[in-house]
Amino acid sequence: MSKKEKNFKWPKIGEQGHNVKVIKEKPLDSKFKDWGSLGRMSIAGYRIIEASEGPRIDKLETRRYMRVYRPYDVLYNHSYGRVSKFFEGLLEKKIYGTQCPRCGDKFLPPRAHCWRPECSLEETKWIELKPQGILHSYTILGFAAEAFLPQLPFVLGYVRIDGCNTLIALRVAMEEAGYALEDIECDTPVTIKFIDKPQGSVLDLYAVPSEKPKSRKTPEQKQRLKKQLEVIYSWVKEKYG
Repeated sequence: MSKKEKNFKWPKIGEQGHNVKVIKEKPLDSKFKDWGSLGRMSIAGYRIIEASEGPRIDKLETRRYMRVYRPYDVLYNHSYGRVSKFFEGLLEKKIYGTQCPRCGDKFLPPRAHCWRPECSLEETKWIELKPQGILHSYTILGFAAEAFLPQLPFVLGYVRIDGCNTLIALRVAMEEAGYALEDIECDTPVTIKFIDKPQGSVLDLYAVPSEKPKSRKTPEQKQRLKKQLEVIYSWVKEKYG
């Protein structure tokens, strides 16, 4: 190994030697500076409990268990790569998709290269999309990751924006248009809106029905769905107030 190789030091991300030029920045909150080193899966506490266990409800036995608490924290630092323009556009409340210059297919979420074999991974071009779309399919969430539990129940739908060939998953805010969750239907035209302070995340976007959904459910089906939703509303109110 040469002397030059021995003395080589990898430049830190952001240093001039790494060919990185900062154009715009939202500084990292100082409270997260050591976030990744705080939780190392070491046991921070435990509980020894007794609980019922068994193959059937009429064959339960009381057993003793030990439960432990292991804090685990990770600070992710990653790039959006070739589709960064989409996320940067969200900060300005603009929707950018991509389009293949050969076949004309439009993509949102954006694709850096066309998906058609005959286009031979043609590099796509950026286009600005209109904030209009069609609800292709949906589900009403009765359970979710912990961060979203207080918002339950809500509609998560796949939306085709401005005639794109792909769909993007967005929350559908029925209440903002004055409709109940049980009124949701596929093929409903929607308007794409932004939260007040975009962060550069797909969660900056959400959809709102732009016209009344055309009902395909029978009155009995809507009533049954409404009762199911009432159970979720009650649970959320009891847990989060």
